[in-house]
Amino acid sequence: MARLVSVIMPVWNEADSIEEAVRSVLNQEWPGEALEVCVVDGGSTDGTRAILARVAREDPRVRVLENPRRIIPVALNIGLRAARGEWLARLDGHGSWPPEYLRECTAFLERETGPAVAGGAWDCVGKGWLGAAVARAVGSPWGVGNARYRTVSAEAGAQAVDSVPFWVTRRETFERLGLFHEGFLCHEDYEFNYRLRRAGGRVWLLPWVRAQYRVRSTCGRLARQYFRYGHWKGRFLVMAPWSLQPRHLVPPLWMAANVGWAAAALADRRWLPAAAVWAGLYAGWLLLATAGLSRRPRPAGWDVRSALVLPWILCLVHAAWGTGVWTGLLRGPVHGQPPGWPGGGGESGSEETREARAERGRAG
Repeated sequence: MARLVSVIMPVWNEADSIEEAVRSVLNQEWPGEALEVCVVDGGSTDGTRAILARVAREDPRVRVLENPRRIIPVALNIGLRAARGEWLARLDGHGSWPPEYLRECTAFLERETGPAVAGGAWDCVGKGWLGAAVARAVGSPWGVGNARYRTVSAEAGAQAVDSVPFWVTRRETFERLGLFHEGFLCHEDYEFNYRLRRAGGRVWLLPWVRAQYRVRSTCGRLARQYFRYGHWKGRFLVMAPWSLQPRHLVPPLWMAANVGWAAAALADRRWLPAAAVWAGLYAGWLLLATAGLSRRPRPAGWDVRSALVLPWILCLVHAAWGTGVWTGLLRGPVHGQPPGWPGGGGESGSEETREARAERGRAG
């Protein structure tokens, strides 16, 4: 008999995609009686709750839990505390799984003797011509460097990586390492996987298992998302500088160079030609990247407007993430400790930090 798996889904205002996400879990190639879905909602106001209520009435395996603090790691911890499964997994409301996702990840982990998590790669998808351009940018090395879960080919073999987003693991992993650090408003997966690797565990990427991830549909939302990603990466790097990867360096160094050349040109016009050369080199790189990405098989919704806006999308991602890293480095480390597993001893408090309260207020 298959062991029970609990899938935890932190959501907030995901009406456009939540039903598809939940049904992708319910339709897994997994015994129906050995599956539960813990959807942790942060007080959605866009119709998400009505959709979840209907799906839960149709299928009692779906449980809807409350996250009044509207913070992702808090939602994950609420779901983990409520979960009954021996296997635990995460999916977000803007993602979806192929039917074999749980089967493939658990089968791989059955061969692992130590603590480990496994997850599939992402195929980024967007809505309309702008969404197609965003998906192409954030699913390529030109946009996100060597983040392998976004860029790896489906033909590749299993790879040990630093983090995967839609993870699957045994319950014992959290019993040993504790829960997610609630001081991180995002980047909580990377922080947890870093703890796992420091404890001798491994994080596995299974490229032949392909989840879908819906990208942000507007430039404003995309910029805010990548600024947040960069900010919390910067704060984490202050805490764990030895976790630095080459892809983490390029955007903040590029932003620093931009500011330096601009300041030099403003202070002394003799530096203006050098600053113009620097800007021209980046513009040429953007054109090269756009040409390369436009030649690849084009996603649904792609048209000439997608190609025209692609350089701006790439620049936006680099600038938002690079600027965010600097603000995070200046803001400093995240304080406090992650909560321990309930009943496991040593559970830390999860007092809400000042920045968490402020972020929750902005999200409202």
